[in-house]
Formats: sequence, C-alpha cells, structure tokens
Amino acid sequence: MIPLSESVDTRRQPIVTQVIIVLCCAVFLYELTLRGVALDRFVERWGAVPRLVLAALSANPQAPRSDLVTLFTSQFIHAGFLHLGGNMLFLWVFGRAVEDRLGRALYIVVYLIGGALAGLVQCLISGPTETVPLVGASGAIATILGAYFISYPAAWVRVLVPVLFFFWAFDLPAVLVLAFWFVSQFFSGITAITHASRATDNVAIWAHVAGFLIGVASAKVLPTSTLALPKSGALAMGKRANAPGPARLISSIADLLALLLGARVVLRFLGVAALFAPVAALTEPIVDPFRELLPALRVGGGVLEVYTLVAMVAVYLIAGLVGQLFVRR
Repeated sequence: MIPLSESVDTRRQPIVTQVIIVLCCAVFLYELTLRGVALDRFVERWGAVPRLVLAALSANPQAPRSDLVTLFTSQFIHAGFLHLGGNMLFLWVFGRAVEDRLGRALYIVVYLIGGALAGLVQCLISGPTETVPLVGASGAIATILGAYFISYPAAWVRVLVPVLFFFWAFDLPAVLVLAFWFVSQFFSGITAITHASRATDNVAIWAHVAGFLIGVASAKVLPTSTLALPKSGALAMGKRANAPGPARLISSIADLLALLLGARVVLRFLGVAALFAPVAALTEPIVDPFRELLPALRVGGGVLEVYTLVAMVAVYLIAGLVGQLFVRR
C-alpha cells in the first residue's frame, strides 16, 4: 500500500520535515555526480558499516569512536531513486503531523536518535563481520511511523493499492495501515533470520522494526504539552472535520471487493488461469451464494460469470445500506 495523504489537521508548517527531505535529495544528487570508486568510498565513509560501528562500541582502542557518527550520517544517504522516493513519501505523509505534535526541536531529536538506535539494532543483528554499509532514512522514518501510530489512533490514510494491472485509492484507518506495515516488516525480518527466503537481502528490515517500536515507546513517554490543538471545527486528536469516517471505510472495502470480483470476471472470460486461481480463491466466499441461482454463460468462446456480476451489485447494495446507518448517526 502506497500512502498518499492522511487526515490529521496540523497548525504549523512542517519546516523540519521539509528540511530533511531537501537534505536527503541534495545528498542523493551529490551521489549522482560520483562514479565508481568515488561513490563506493563515499558510501563506505558515511554509511554505517556494522563491523566498524560495533568495533567503535567495543573496548578496542584501535577502533575510532568517530565511526558512531555514521549512524546519523547514513540516514541521509540513499541507494537509488525508488529508495529515496519511497522514504521521502512516507516521511512527508506521516512526518508533518508528528512534527506538529512534538514541536520542531523535539521532533528532530526523536527522528535522529530513533534512526541511530534503529541502525544500531540492524548492526547488532547483522553482526561484527558485516561490511556492507547501512544507508537510508528508513529507521528514522519508521520511528516517526511508530509515533504517529500512537499519537493519532483516529486518523485515516488514503492509500494507493495495486490490484492486478490497476491502481486504486482507498481511505483506511491509519492504525490498520501502519499495523499491516509493521507486521509485514516483522515477519520479513523473521524470514531473513531463518534464511527461509532471500527476498529481504540488502534491506534493513530490523531497522524498520526497531524504529517503529522506538517511535511507539517515545510517543508514550514524551511530554504532551507540545500537542498541537486542533483547529476550530476539527474533531478530537487533530482529525479534520471533513476526514473520512466509518461510512467511507465501508465504501472503500466495497470498492476493493468489487474490483476483485470484476478482475475475476475478466480473467475467467479471457481464460487466464494462472491469475484467475488466486483471485477466485479470495472471492469464492462472496460468489458462492449466487452460483446456485444464476448460470455462467459462454459468450464468444469465453465464460461469463453472471453470478459474479450480480455479486458485485449485491456488494454495493449491502455497503450502501450499512453505510447509511453510520451517516444517520
């Protein structure tokens, strides 16, 4: 799920968030000017190399303590356009509200310290023999996600969800989106540790997990005097008065189900068995009650599931009726 926006109403300009984004982009542009050995040396010098970081924490007098600085400098280095773009998008969507809650000075402290601690956890898990530099703002941004998770439990997030060959936008509760993100990161980390998959190679999964937990903990213990007051007419917890509510969630779920049912109809008609099987497994509980009532027609060499089309209509009817119950309240 790709976050696009969230529903928290803020009072202050997110200056620190903007500065961090500008700095990360500036460093990345500088990286693009480097080539070959020069780029490798830059990343090795300012990225957090687990072997050097752990040596600096040990009692070894030959290990310079200055290597610990890389736990901070590595947060501004990124490995590619997607790495940078994904991190900055998450920071922009969720960082503004957390900066508003904490205030600018405390926000930058939480961001940098949380990122450094998350990087240290990744270094500890990677071990003292690991020489691949740790780079990216993911640990720091995960800290911000954890703080957001606790600070704004009533917030909503508009996300972009890829379904087959299409992208659809849905409004979902922020706690659901962030909980899904955290759980997926946690189990990806477990998979990496058990060597059951190599899908997480070169991704600092445990920095993500540790950063999120640090953010959750920090939001619990930080003073509340810096909380931003909601604007006039806004709901509690800084949620905008026009923010989506339960009725919009029901509508989003109906849209997602209808999209899956529509994909099922198209894939069955075109005979794309490889893609049809997983979609059919997901939608079977919805379609099955209508299968006995309506036929499947053969049209132009393809099979048209009429019962699935009727199920789509039923989904929208039921969602509309349930949504009206919340609107009337």
